[in-house]
Amino acid sequence: MPRLVHALSASSGKRVGVLDIGSNSVRLVVFEGGHRMPIPIFNEKALCGLAAEIQETGRLSKTGRISAIVNIRRFIEISREMELSSLDVLATAAVRDAENGPEFVSDLESRFNCHVRVLSGDDEAKLSALGVISAYPEAEGVMGDLGGGSLELVDISSGFPRQFATMPLGPLRLGEMSTGNRTSLRHRIDHQLTALPWLDRLHGRSLYAVGGAWRSLARAHMAEIGYPLNVIHGYEMGSSDAVKFFDRLSYRPTNTKSAVPGVSRRRMASIALAALILSRVLSVGKVDRLVFSAFGLREGCLYDALGDDEKTVDPLLASCAEIAAGVGRFPLAPRAVERWAKGFLPGLNAREERLSTAISILSDLAWAEHPGYRDEHAFHKVLRLPVVGLNHEERVFIALAILARYSGGIDHSCSYPVVGMVSKERRKLALTIGLALRLGLTLCGGVSRLLGEIEVSLHEDRISIIYPWDMAVVHGDSVGRRAEALAEALGKPVVLEPRAKNPDSITAESA
Repeated sequence: MPRLVHALSASSGKRVGVLDIGSNSVRLVVFEGGHRMPIPIFNEKALCGLAAEIQETGRLSKTGRISAIVNIRRFIEISREMELSSLDVLATAAVRDAENGPEFVSDLESRFNCHVRVLSGDDEAKLSALGVISAYPEAEGVMGDLGGGSLELVDISSGFPRQFATMPLGPLRLGEMSTGNRTSLRHRIDHQLTALPWLDRLHGRSLYAVGGAWRSLARAHMAEIGYPLNVIHGYEMGSSDAVKFFDRLSYRPTNTKSAVPGVSRRRMASIALAALILSRVLSVGKVDRLVFSAFGLREGCLYDALGDDEKTVDPLLASCAEIAAGVGRFPLAPRAVERWAKGFLPGLNAREERLSTAISILSDLAWAEHPGYRDEHAFHKVLRLPVVGLNHEERVFIALAILARYSGGIDHSCSYPVVGMVSKERRKLALTIGLALRLGLTLCGGVSRLLGEIEVSLHEDRISIIYPWDMAVVHGDSVGRRAEALAEALGKPVVLEPRAKNPDSITAESA
């Protein structure tokens, strides 16, 4: 179970980067802060096609090498201008397997004065799995990472990668697919999968899908069904529905000019093969559920460098804390807002406690927005935050609570497209948490330290807010209105009660 403590630590301020030289693409990602959940501040890729000819020649493509060098030169220059604390340059399947891979690495190192780490198949699989674990600490299933040149499968259990497999099943390795060779390609994929000694580890479990080609498949499915949330990470599909959809895509001619909604033009050439590979993994492996992950090898590289204590920090709370630290009006008194909100809701389960903590951390992030649009901006900002460690229903739940915190309700035009993703019971809980925060932050004016002096006491016939007898912030029209709104949601009066004057202070004053 990830720890909740340390999630409110401030950013370390350093910038780190990962330059990933893959079989099909070269990508640079720069993160702010080398800690549990660094925030990406630069993310750019170039589709170079290093492995475009490797199946026929055994060598990296000449055109691909030229394109890679041009783009790597750009990325190295950007990295140096950003004054990164570290830059990991990683090369994967194409470079390690190609006959001229060592020559290409030597050329890069001499040109750019950098060290290129050529990952073994096991290393590549392990880092991709660690990326999934960093985003889903309680992941139980198998990570599948499809690159241009290979497919990595890793058994994940109890927060650790267990068994690894690397297979030469990337789209650039398999070549183009036509109606005539689809059956032979399917047999080739199945042969590789059935030879996996621990294939039964997929049975009835989740497959965590990593890689740009598979993320394109998620976008295509979301576009087809009109899914209301354009966030790939955490998108889930049942295996049966997924196989039907991907099988249909896999029959699509690769030379067709008609686009697939949600799929970029440059991904079109490999979309049918990517769909066939994923369909066979789901079918042969008898997978129960498909979960897409935006975290993979690059994030796993950073996670691998963390200390053991940092790895146990909750990624959702760490992300929320980083975001809130950059936009808050006042320093957040540790746990003051969280204690306040939870005081009205005893009996929350562990999942609800965690989400309530995240909501409390984010409760003041929209203070600088225009007052006329603050509620809507807050809702959309939270709904689309670059955070992990939650599924889509939980993402909407948090956004609804923040909407209630700013607007006093969740019945709003901005929430209509997604509110149905949360049950009625859970919507009521989101509303109550939001209204409790609305009252609390009104009471203290956003200076959360003041909430530490106020107690919430639950009784059968009322809820008492007990404050120091001489505290003035509890008085005012806004406080009264928001207490009434919270009382309506709770179905019980919320009463403001002064704490009795300290007898010792009375004696002292008399003397």
